[in-house]
Amino acid sequence: MRPLFIRRCVGLAAAALLPTLAAAQHALDGPWRLSFSTGDDEPRQAQLSISGNQGSWTTEPRAGREKRDPCVGRPFPLTVQANEADRVVLAAAFAAQVGGCKDRIFTGRWVDAGTLEGKLDNGRPARLVRP
Repeated sequence: MRPLFIRRCVGLAAAALLPTLAAAQHALDGPWRLSFSTGDDEPRQAQLSISGNQGSWTTEPRAGREKRDPCVGRPFPLTVQANEADRVVLAAAFAAQVGGCKDRIFTGRWVDAGTLEGKLDNGRPARLVRP
C-alpha cells in the first residue's frame, strides 16, 4: 500500500508542475513591442507576435518615409532560437522573404515578466515590452 501512495503523490506533484513548466517555457507568447535605434540614432519600433517557437516581426515605418521600403511595414517570419531564464534569442528572416532586406536577431535577458532588455545583431541596444 505504501508504494502505491508514493506513486500517487509523485504523479499528483508532476501533474501540478507541468502547467507551470509549460507556462514558463512559452512566456513569450503574445504581442510585443520592440524599441531600438538606427545607426544614426533614430528611434524605431517593431511589432512582434509570438506563439510557441515562431511568430512575426513587423518594423513600423517612420512618419513620411519608407512608404516603398519592402523591408518595412510588413510581417516577416520570426523564430524563437532560445527562451531560457537568462537568455532569449529571436531571429527574423527578412532576407529569405525579400531580396535586399537584412535578417535581424534580438538577444536579451528578462527584466520582469513583461520586459526584455538586450541588443540587436548590429550591437544596438533594444528593449522588448508587452503593450
